[in-house]
Amino acid sequence: MDLSLLNNDISFNILSRVPANMLVRLKVVSKGWQRVISNLDFTQIQMKRAEPVSISGFFFQERFEYCDIDVENLSYIPIGTNQTKIYQNTIAFLPEKVVILASSNGLLCCRSCIPSLKPAIYICNPVNKEWMTVKWEKIKRCDFITFSFEPCSVSSFNVTKGYKLVRVIEVDDLTSEKEQLYFSFEIYDWERKKWVRSKELCYCEDSLCNNKQLMSRGILYWLTDAPQILSFDIENQLSLLISLPLPITEGYSSEICLGESDGELHCIMVSEDSILVWALMDRFSSKWDLKVSIPLKLIEKCNPEFVCNLVERVAKALAAKDPWLHPLALKDGLLFLRISNSAYAFHIDYLKNPKLKWLCSMVDLGPNSYIGPTVLPYSMSLAVVANA
Repeated sequence: MDLSLLNNDISFNILSRVPANMLVRLKVVSKGWQRVISNLDFTQIQMKRAEPVSISGFFFQERFEYCDIDVENLSYIPIGTNQTKIYQNTIAFLPEKVVILASSNGLLCCRSCIPSLKPAIYICNPVNKEWMTVKWEKIKRCDFITFSFEPCSVSSFNVTKGYKLVRVIEVDDLTSEKEQLYFSFEIYDWERKKWVRSKELCYCEDSLCNNKQLMSRGILYWLTDAPQILSFDIENQLSLLISLPLPITEGYSSEICLGESDGELHCIMVSEDSILVWALMDRFSSKWDLKVSIPLKLIEKCNPEFVCNLVERVAKALAAKDPWLHPLALKDGLLFLRISNSAYAFHIDYLKNPKLKWLCSMVDLGPNSYIGPTVLPYSMSLAVVANA
């Protein structure tokens, strides 16, 4: 099939502008459409032509609070449906159980659950069930690895051109007269298929928080336990520590969520009476802009079927350092949060009517779903995985 000829065809032009979540269903219309939609050249054109795909759902994985053992159970919670259903086997096509690390434009980055006979890092697409492996060196459970995928950078000749895979290493240097703690960085070279150590070092006495990272516009952001945010510009290989918009003091939850909306890094914090959403304006000066302040009383007023006495419960939980309301993920204005024993989603931009969408009970996600889970926003994509 010569897709250069089809490029002027009406059906081709229409299909290449249809979002991926709809194309997945249109593949079953006819064999001809299936061939076109499954073709790599069509996929590249569609990812550039179609409007950005909205969030399809969230991947959710539990973590044990007090022991260093991987939890194999992985849930997918779709949104946009009248009745929420939890799916458990969405990436069962991988050769082993995995721990999810990152989600970017339809691709997931995972690692093997430990113990494993051949530990590896996986890049996969749950839609077309394609996957590839990356050599995982210096294996440890608490490995700070993240990934991003930029469809606009992909070509038919080099699918991995849009891939960025980074590992952050915490180093405790005892060789000098004075103990030095710092972060070093490794970037995966897709052409040479090897990890390359950056010359950049970031001196910091803090530790990185598990599952509190993202990559936006080629920059890695990772929350530390200080708390402040470690940033690393991958292309220029420059690191920087960014202060939070507000200090963690009495009256503010220590449970901080990092997210991305409109291409900007966002920081979500909970106070005694509001949910605060900040956007990073200038990372070099740690300048933040308060985008949204959502009063808890307004959330309660607009959602009487779900919450009551929200301000009192949140204030009491903050004093006990046991968060009643916990923001867990944000992507393009859609916030995933836990309130008490249930998971909800709502759009932070709908200030006049912040309606909560009930997703599921936390118990349905597993017995260890309350403390420190990994929650990743996911958008369906037809992206072809390199070497799949």
